[in-house]
Amino acid sequence: MQTAFAGLDNPMFRPLARDGLTVTNSSAQAPAIAEYVTIHALSLLHPIAEQAARQRAHDWTPVNFREVGQTRWLIVGFGNIGREIARRAKAFGAEVEAVRRTPDPEGLADAVSTLVDLPRTLPAADVVVLACALNEETRDLADAAFFAAMKPGAILINIGRGGPLDEDALRAGLDRDQPAHAVLDVFQTEPLPADAWFWDHPKVRVTPHASNRGELTGARGDALFLENMGRYLRGEAMLNLTRAADIGAG
Repeated sequence: MQTAFAGLDNPMFRPLARDGLTVTNSSAQAPAIAEYVTIHALSLLHPIAEQAARQRAHDWTPVNFREVGQTRWLIVGFGNIGREIARRAKAFGAEVEAVRRTPDPEGLADAVSTLVDLPRTLPAADVVVLACALNEETRDLADAAFFAAMKPGAILINIGRGGPLDEDALRAGLDRDQPAHAVLDVFQTEPLPADAWFWDHPKVRVTPHASNRGELTGARGDALFLENMGRYLRGEAMLNLTRAADIGAG
């Protein structure tokens, strides 16, 4: 069985974790989500809004900006999506640290660490991306201690799941610029209620679980299905095999 989902941590998928059933997930959305993350990060690192305001005011005053090559990105969850984000960040010269289950060497990352290392790695990160699945290890991962450890002025982007993010702790962190900005595509309650505080917070960008909506996502999914079908018929290893332990783990 091949799914159209990047992660199968939702409990609704538990019936798939049974003997004799091979399950593959989809990496088709990874390039689109990586572009979403990168473009939002770049637009916050560069003072585009301030430059536009000075244009409207006919103000011929230069605005200095921080170069992306000066920044360090911490990507929590380094599957297909995390690796695509790393490729794009490194193309701009950023330093990338991957957070994985085990600190195995990873060619795309400059450094690799685990969740237990976050108190040490968060203070150095300029951009923190949550691209992890939801399970017992990651539920409420981004809590008050997480935000207290973040570098003031950093950017948080969540395109993984709503469950790892303590939303009240984020609000308190935003009040003291830890982080200075949050880009959120996923939430604990979806659709996001109309009276949720996120909508109107000046430091938050909200999108409706749509970071995968690139125009090429569907075509990549079709190509992946056909590739895996050919591998299955030839008795070869398929792409994106999902561990039974990860199915329904959230």
